[in-house]
Amino acid sequence: MFPAWLEALILGVVQGLTEFIPVSSSGHLTLVPYLAGWEPSSLAFDVVLHLGTMFAVLLFFRGELMAIIKGILRLDRSAQGQIYRRVGLLIVPASVPIALVGLLFKDQVEEAFGSPLVASSMLLVTALLLLAMEGVRSRRVEAARETVAAGAVRSTAAAEAPAWEGDWRGGGASGESGSGARGESDVVLPLGVDDADPLGTTLADLTLKQVMIAGALQCLAVLPGVSRSGATITAGVFAGLTREAATRFSFLLVIPALVGATLLSLGDLGEAGSETAVELLVGIVAAFVSGYLAIRFLVALVSRERLTGFAYYCVAAAMVGFIGYAMIGPAGTV
Repeated sequence: MFPAWLEALILGVVQGLTEFIPVSSSGHLTLVPYLAGWEPSSLAFDVVLHLGTMFAVLLFFRGELMAIIKGILRLDRSAQGQIYRRVGLLIVPASVPIALVGLLFKDQVEEAFGSPLVASSMLLVTALLLLAMEGVRSRRVEAARETVAAGAVRSTAAAEAPAWEGDWRGGGASGESGSGARGESDVVLPLGVDDADPLGTTLADLTLKQVMIAGALQCLAVLPGVSRSGATITAGVFAGLTREAATRFSFLLVIPALVGATLLSLGDLGEAGSETAVELLVGIVAAFVSGYLAIRFLVALVSRERLTGFAYYCVAAAMVGFIGYAMIGPAGTV
């Protein structure tokens, strides 16, 4: 039997790591207590964990959030301010689908959260999304290589032509690979440029269509086992964004969802639960620290590595869940 504070620590770390790494926090928070034979946590404890991860994402993306606020208020009229003003405004319509689903299907979603079988099944959906996303990106990267190769052949044929002395970048371009926005030399914050994926677009070229695709696919994350970040990163890459741009927008898009869900659940903090103040404190600190580290890890990872490893992990976690369900039975029967 684990001491209560250790259970709180483990669940806080699980929440923080899996909220942002594309392996589904909801799926893990359903399966871990079920497989360990722990009593379900109170609503107050769940709210505390989400508070921890909300503070983590707000801290990590404080620069982007300030750029969005300054851009929207017209306090920053630089290229960066214009780009992040557009990003901030586009987050609003992209957040509407998940808000509607959360309000209209709240009871059904809460019922699904108690089912380890649903969580295990949906982890397989997350795996499929990640594999499909990497497949789309790989085909786009290959198409870019073929385009570059064809361009190299044409350049060789025209090698003896007189050289043009003008600016090859065009008026106002920054020369940053993969970015089409003018005047980006003033941009300090990362926009998701991926030299390996020059056909992919960055946050500078974000469109309403792209964000609505991400917002629509985010709705799948109301089901335990479907990763919010996995769904929105996949949607972004499907819509034409680079993997890094899709990841950065995914984290910015999750902020309204986390803030909204947390605010709606603040009333649950008053509900009596079995957790003590120490356990609640341990949970929120663990969720905050592990969540911050998870964001930092994933943002660095997507710029150089594929996410297929997370897909294989989701398959393995789903298999553990299925085996556990076969041995233990439905939740609450032990």
